[in-house]
Amino acid sequence: MSIKENTLDTMKQVLFNLQENDVYELVRKALAEGYDPTDIINKGLTPGMVAVGEEFEKYRYYLPELLLCAEIFRASVDIVKPKMKHTGTKNKGTVVLGTIQEDIHEIGKNLVKLIFELAGIEVHDLGIDVPCAKFIEEKSRTNAEIVAASAMITSTVPGLKKLTELVKREAPGTAVMIGGAPVTDSLAEEYGADGFAPDCISAVKVAETLIGSVRAQRSARVPGKQPG
Repeated sequence: MSIKENTLDTMKQVLFNLQENDVYELVRKALAEGYDPTDIINKGLTPGMVAVGEEFEKYRYYLPELLLCAEIFRASVDIVKPKMKHTGTKNKGTVVLGTIQEDIHEIGKNLVKLIFELAGIEVHDLGIDVPCAKFIEEKSRTNAEIVAASAMITSTVPGLKKLTELVKREAPGTAVMIGGAPVTDSLAEEYGADGFAPDCISAVKVAETLIGSVRAQRSARVPGKQPG
């Protein structure tokens, strides 16, 4: 294991332990030593946040710990963001994002938003408790390639099916991504969604693939324009 991997593992551990000042110190040190800002987010901070989320789901961490971890994560990303601006990352696509109607959970959504933005994807965040029609309105305004929605409780999951059907009907040629703790790959397939990811890191890869597919389809519909 390389020195850098050791440092990123340590970053994950101190975030998991909620050692706020130590996290910030490690992030600043990593930046000063020339670490890739994306690696700091994807391999150091995000695994720590995910690990805390797993402990929360197992009732070994509680809401105060989860909220503190999310705040440390956000503050750490704020430290990294200025460096990301100098990496030359260009806009890779546009996503309309929100938590489905009657669901007020936002930590997971906010984490996905941060990771998307750091990957160069433009995000239009509608927030929580978002009606399906609002997703369509924002998609029409932004011409986004993807409409992405999450549900964190079982009772709101059917809203994702309603949204998927509405997007397919009202905005054909737009990809739909869904996610959240109760959502599975098989459920996404059953609902007719184009993409599902169990975590924010894989969500970026899925989104990039879907954006490429949507852009290719749009280009193919323009006479004389080649996909790509």
